[in-house]
Amino acid sequence: MKRILLSLLLIITGILSASVIIEYDGDIDGEKINVRKFGEVEYFNVYELNKVFRAMVTPDLLDGRLRVNMYEKEIIFLLQSSYVTSGREVYNMTFPVILNETKYYIPVNFLQEILPLLFPDQVVYKIDEIIAPIPVDNRIKSIVIDPGHGGEDPGAVGFSNKNYEKDITLAIAQRLRDRITENTQIKVYLTREDDRFVSLRERTEFANEVKADLFVSIHINAHNDKDVSGIEVYYLSTAKTDDARATEALENAVVYHYEGGEEALAKYNDLDFILTDMAQNEHLQESHDLCVNLQNNLVEVTESKNRGVKQANFYVLRGAFMPAVLIETGFITNKYEERKLVKAGYQNQIAEALYQGIDSFVRRIELMH
Repeated sequence: MKRILLSLLLIITGILSASVIIEYDGDIDGEKINVRKFGEVEYFNVYELNKVFRAMVTPDLLDGRLRVNMYEKEIIFLLQSSYVTSGREVYNMTFPVILNETKYYIPVNFLQEILPLLFPDQVVYKIDEIIAPIPVDNRIKSIVIDPGHGGEDPGAVGFSNKNYEKDITLAIAQRLRDRITENTQIKVYLTREDDRFVSLRERTEFANEVKADLFVSIHINAHNDKDVSGIEVYYLSTAKTDDARATEALENAVVYHYEGGEEALAKYNDLDFILTDMAQNEHLQESHDLCVNLQNNLVEVTESKNRGVKQANFYVLRGAFMPAVLIETGFITNKYEERKLVKAGYQNQIAEALYQGIDSFVRRIELMH
């Protein structure tokens, strides 16, 4: 098995400082973690973990945490605290995480003392060196695009009673797929390629089966008030507003009407499915960040009303083991938006805006590696 050799090397540069030298076993160039002192304690920028372990670092400022994913395990640093958690285990680094000039620094003894405890079968600390396996590549390599509704489920019906959500979502999804595949190396899957019915559970199960890194569900909204218009993007959580609850009920109604009524609803609320929600919770911050990217780009490109980034408990997002978002690209019940949504040129605008939002999110993730 290929391994990484990390050696702590003291370098005299007028004052005593240190670097962490990484020597890879094989034809791979070495790396160096830059270390600086705060007081008498040696620290490193948390993003240094990216280039060494291909870790994905996500600041969660609302909760006062830094989330680090490496070797398929999530590590949580508590800001301005010396405590680190992973799963149900809690570790003490002795020295706290600190913020300096908008950058977060971790004490070097995390590498020496805590890392071997987190990965006892993979990481070994010896005098002046750490031995660890070649890191897992966490970069985004595949995306599942989910065209909402399909087959006997038409989705929302247009103001004209002539156009259906299912047809427009498929057209936008196909255009988005083409842009991603033409401009990146990312593998793209669609949950449906034609006009057929796919249950909500099957959509996220498919995303999990292909080990997708992102799940993007495309929809078109509807409202009893024909004047309501605009674009909104959702990630999974409890609905916070009346509008969000109304949209949630509209999209989740698919289960009752097309998947088997009350019995089908019960399956989406049983213990097994609720437990899968917990897996999605690990990705809420990333889902939120992707939502912001998509919403900003959609509003800028289409010049539509900005209805914001929202939260709702969409069944189609539950159970996805990756960042997952649902996009409402407009209101088909508004005659002006319906006229735009059925036009190929406008569908191209939406697809381009979604591509740009996804691309900037992917690039930010890659910069962390």
